[in-house]
Amino acid sequence: MSQVLNTLQQHPAQMVLRAAYQDGRPSAWIAQRANIAAVELPYTVGGSEAAKDLYGLFDDTVARLLKGAQ
Repeated sequence: MSQVLNTLQQHPAQMVLRAAYQDGRPSAWIAQRANIAAVELPYTVGGSEAAKDLYGLFDDTVARLLKGAQ
């Protein structure tokens, strides 16, 4: 993990992404130490409350990415 943090310091990232089915602890750990957002993305239709169809999946994904980039 220290190598990941060193890479982030050399090449700053805006956020850490993870799929909804993945454990959130590793991305939260990296995000906290790099002082960036950890963003959970829905992986398929039904992957989140807002992703009820394909359009909802795209809208929710874009909204989460924009929120994480702030």
